[in-house]
Amino acid sequence: MSQDFSITQLVLSTQRTELEVSARELDAKMSTAHAAETGVQAPLGRSSLREMLEGAIGETHALVQIGQDDVLKVTGRILALETQTADLDLQLGAGWEDLPL
Repeated sequence: MSQDFSITQLVLSTQRTELEVSARELDAKMSTAHAAETGVQAPLGRSSLREMLEGAIGETHALVQIGQDDVLKVTGRILALETQTADLDLQLGAGWEDLPL
């Protein structure tokens, strides 16, 4: 029984870590893309093409930043589950192997 809880805690911890790392990496990449030169010039007065591309990149970056709040909420919930699982393991697992059967 205690091993089942250990596995559950490991899975929860791994998923939380992967979610946090992925969110950080995505934010870093979007920040880089937003700050970088798009490479789109404005040939023959077609500045609207460049503006549309830069606007889309900026909008996507803003959405990623908004999504960071959701990631924090989800990772917080996963962390709460990890804590609850650990508490339950202590309550159920403490000394159960030593009980006479």
